[in-house]
Amino acid sequence: MKKTFQIIGLIGLTIFSFFLTDKTVTVVNNMDDLMIELKSNKNNYSTDAVDATIDGNTIIPGIRGKTVNINKSYKNMKKNGYYSDKLYVYDYKNPKISISDNMDKYIVKGNPLKRMVSLVLLVKSEDDINGILNVLNNYSVKATFFVDESWFYNNSKIIPEIIKSGHNIELFYDDYSDENYEWIDTVIKRINKKSFGFCYNSSDSENNINSCMKKGNYTIRPLRISEITPLVDIKEKLEPGAIISLSINSELKKELSTIIIYIKSKGLKIANLTDNILE
Repeated sequence: MKKTFQIIGLIGLTIFSFFLTDKTVTVVNNMDDLMIELKSNKNNYSTDAVDATIDGNTIIPGIRGKTVNINKSYKNMKKNGYYSDKLYVYDYKNPKISISDNMDKYIVKGNPLKRMVSLVLLVKSEDDINGILNVLNNYSVKATFFVDESWFYNNSKIIPEIIKSGHNIELFYDDYSDENYEWIDTVIKRINKKSFGFCYNSSDSENNINSCMKKGNYTIRPLRISEITPLVDIKEKLEPGAIISLSINSELKKELSTIIIYIKSKGLKIANLTDNILE
């Protein structure tokens, strides 16, 4: 019996030691200058989630909320040996109303609070986009290319490199119920390493949006479509979140650098659809 009490006592002492050690570590950490600065600033880097906005059959994406994970951020800064907001680690919270729950709606723009703009380029079978890519890459700008089936077949070897550069490659079909769409969409997703994609519609098409939704893809319907005079059209109405649809032509190739400089001068970042739209 005495031995039993001794064992119980040792177990109790061990548990208490662990508890005491943990408490001591917590107290010491709370007195650390890194922890004190982190706690005093954490609210400046936390944001509430913003719900998506639905208007009829259209939707504008929301934004995920984020809160600073104190313990993980502290460990990250302690490991690096200094305080920096770039070393913050966040916990994220999705909006209550989200585009992922409303894939039967047309996405007409990104959330204005993100202050991003997306250039969407429609690529036909005969289009050469090398010059466009050179300009985009020179300005470190990421765009989204919607390519037709013929262009996809003829240029499949360069698609992985384009995606590796940070651009989106998506498929453009007049009819997304086309039998070839499904398998090419699967290939694109594997190259993109994403479970979703984007479809393009210039006007409402219930057939198309249903076909895309079944494949787990979002459907965009740009409010700004330019075919002939891209710079003039963009200057006419540029707004945060805009999805700007552009045709590949001589005017675009001539004006693209000026377009990029103009958009950036308004304090807007040019991003691919993934970064602009996803919450």
